[in-house]
Amino acid sequence: MDRVHRQPARIGRPGLALAAVAVHIALVSCGGDPGATPAEPTPPSQESVMPPPAPAPPSQESTMPSPVPPSSAASTEATTLLTVEIRQSETAEPVEYVLECSGDASGPNTTLPNADEACATVQSLGADFFNALPNTNVVCTQQYGGPQTASISGTVNGTQVRARFALTDGCEILRWNAVRGILGAGGAA
Repeated sequence: MDRVHRQPARIGRPGLALAAVAVHIALVSCGGDPGATPAEPTPPSQESVMPPPAPAPPSQESTMPSPVPPSSAASTEATTLLTVEIRQSETAEPVEYVLECSGDASGPNTTLPNADEACATVQSLGADFFNALPNTNVVCTQQYGGPQTASISGTVNGTQVRARFALTDGCEILRWNAVRGILGAGGAA
């Protein structure tokens, strides 16, 4: 510290004196000797020059693909399995069918006529159609489409579904026509 105070500050150059004070404060706060001459930089140690070690390779288990089940097992798995019940009138006995689909193709347990068309209908409508509640804010035309009623229940792509159909007004006729590929045309007797 004595050496810094012994050096005269140059008048007329306040910025230089201020810089010297800043260097002095920085050296003192870092624990350095402000009077010492700067040392030659030390060469980096061998540790800092060496690149970091390469990461260990992942274990064989994480890089191996998981086994794929045989394609025959996947093809026999139905994505849609429905029970379709149709009544021609209030007093008629219901006729029950099974609709099994894998995509647009019918499965071996299907008993419903026009099964491939029915499977395509189910695929295009999806499970939400069958579980939708009637919109009570819609005015339906008061027309009679016929005495037939139907119900569809089961699973569509893993989702449970249950729906009832009738031909009692314009809204119900519209819903029936949406699933005509499953239920048939219906109509007045």
